[in-house]
Amino acid sequence: MKFSTFIKRVFLYIPNNIKISLTHQNYKKRLKEFKNIIRQRKLKVCFLNSENSKWVYQSLYDELIKSDFFTPQILISLDKNHNDSDIEKLKSNYEFFASRGMNTEYAFDTQTKKYIPISKFSPDIFFYQEPWQLPEEQKPFNVSKYALCCYSSYGSGTTNGKNEYCARFFKEVWAYFLDNNFVKKVLINHGISSKNLVVTGSIKLDAYLNPINPNKQIWQTNKFRIIYAPHFSFNPNSILKFGTFDIYYKFFMEYAKSHPEIEFIFKPHPTLKETILREKLMDEKGIQDYYSFWTTSENTHLWEKGDYFDMFRTSDLMITDCNSFLTEYLPTQKPLIRLISSKTTGLNQFGEEITKGYYNIHSIEELKSTLDKLITGNEDNLKIERQKCLEKLIMPKHGVSSVIMNYLTNQIKKGIL
Repeated sequence: MKFSTFIKRVFLYIPNNIKISLTHQNYKKRLKEFKNIIRQRKLKVCFLNSENSKWVYQSLYDELIKSDFFTPQILISLDKNHNDSDIEKLKSNYEFFASRGMNTEYAFDTQTKKYIPISKFSPDIFFYQEPWQLPEEQKPFNVSKYALCCYSSYGSGTTNGKNEYCARFFKEVWAYFLDNNFVKKVLINHGISSKNLVVTGSIKLDAYLNPINPNKQIWQTNKFRIIYAPHFSFNPNSILKFGTFDIYYKFFMEYAKSHPEIEFIFKPHPTLKETILREKLMDEKGIQDYYSFWTTSENTHLWEKGDYFDMFRTSDLMITDCNSFLTEYLPTQKPLIRLISSKTTGLNQFGEEITKGYYNIHSIEELKSTLDKLITGNEDNLKIERQKCLEKLIMPKHGVSSVIMNYLTNQIKKGIL
């Protein structure tokens, strides 16, 4: 560590800890205020979202709609590093939720291009999409003055990336709902209070409790179905360094062209385009042409939205270097080819445990050979191992959303007694 970095951290340590302490004092005060609020109205639960592909709270939203105690609302915003071109993305994101009949409002003013104060929406409980790139007025320290701040990861708690454990955000939220006990132990070792941490399982996996909706299918045939889902982190400065897109992207385009008997879905990480352009892997026209290929070829499709679990369940194989899908795809019990970067930060102990049933690939030659075995030879030798891996996931019978609902209800009742 550079000496200047060390000095900066020393000077920030005390004021940051004071802010964390004040944040939790705000929560205690707010819990007491609920005693009078619930006599007059339901408690309002707001969900902040800037990318619908990272939307994980659908099952919880649905539970809240049915509740006599809570009422939900979606708040659509932009991260602090947004630019003018993101306004269209903001509107598209709003439409994603509003078209589903969900209570949706903008938390960003498209005319003034300023954030609308969260206090205007009068939340009592506030769920974050992610800890990263939050504008100051939307951070827990400020929101805690009128709401309990909560978070359930859109990822999977499988990596060794320092971003999984070291963010101050994790110390500031009132409740962090975790995928597994391993991550809880690591967070505690990084100075996060155990009082903040609630192990529930991944809320995204609640999608598997619902029947497949035939009206949402993107697949057009009954051919063998492959999802190619690349992560964005192939750049050398990435924290995770999971990405392999720079190595494999040409291969997959050519493979799709030469295999009309297979149907493909290209499901890129939402940040992939930015990384491709920044790393000069392609220019803007090259990116447009590449993405266009997946939308115009007879046996290929592009999927950039959220709400993708039915697509997972009706596929035959996933090929990915994305860490969160290692957990999310496992309940399908279908084979997964994991593309491993030579520079990767790697998986944590839990991640290693749940991926023993996947096919780990380090080169194009290994990929070709494995595809031949799985598709042509129908040799899925790791199927039984995946069944064992699935047992390691926490998947409550009635869903993680019901566990979170019970936690919220019980903690609020304790606070108002």
